[in-house]
Amino acid sequence: MAHVLVKFFATVREITGVKSIELEADNIRELLDLLVQTYGTKFKETALNKDTGELKQFFSCMVNGKRIELLDGYATILKDNDSVALFPPVGGG
Repeated sequence: MAHVLVKFFATVREITGVKSIELEADNIRELLDLLVQTYGTKFKETALNKDTGELKQFFSCMVNGKRIELLDGYATILKDNDSVALFPPVGGG
């Protein structure tokens, strides 16, 4: 398992109540499961699609500054000291 730093932004930070947390996980899917275990139903309902268990549309997850869609998606392998950032949809106009 990799020891990683997970950073939260905007509404995700409001739900967790912290700017970041250190966790151990092998990949992004496992990390999201750990975040649900840690932060409960409110995190799950806000961030995850109830049918797929993946992030809701327009949420963004980055590992060391790269979107997971450009890596191996939810199967992206994590390494010690990786930085994972979770961003909610950004509004504006």
